[in-house]
Amino acid sequence: MSKPNRDLEMAGWSLQNIVAVNVTAALEHITRELHALDGHVGGGDPGMRVQSTSELTSVEAVADERWRMRSAVEELRDAKADVLSSIRALNELCNALKRLRAPKVPQRGTEAPQGLLCSAGQVGKEGADVWGDPDCPMPAVKSGMCQAHSKRWYRHRQALGIDVSMDHEPAR
Repeated sequence: MSKPNRDLEMAGWSLQNIVAVNVTAALEHITRELHALDGHVGGGDPGMRVQSTSELTSVEAVADERWRMRSAVEELRDAKADVLSSIRALNELCNALKRLRAPKVPQRGTEAPQGLLCSAGQVGKEGADVWGDPDCPMPAVKSGMCQAHSKRWYRHRQALGIDVSMDHEPAR
């Protein structure tokens, strides 16, 4: 197995050991400061008394300070949600990329003989007009068809209630 992506490995370490700790500390700090603004004992800086100004009364100044702190908390939560969403999106993209396969199209001049193509193996099979593709260029590997059409034929017959228990071919 290859080594994990170095940048993401460092970002994960930073996220776990620095950012997570910092977010928790920031939220705890804001909680203490909000308690101090409300006049609860034991929280915040004792010199943090909000004084009235020429523009605001002391009640308005406290409300303004509470709004500023709550706004900062919401901004922090939005940033955290964005990071988590980005991580999920990156992971989903990686999973989608791992499912991609190169198309298996025979190259010109190397086509299999007529009887060994999937399109020829579909002829006369139950419901081929529903599940089949008369132009499928893939080589026949199972039941005279490619893997995808063999599975579609199997599922189509299952849906019709046809016994498919004996369909398995022995390994070669």
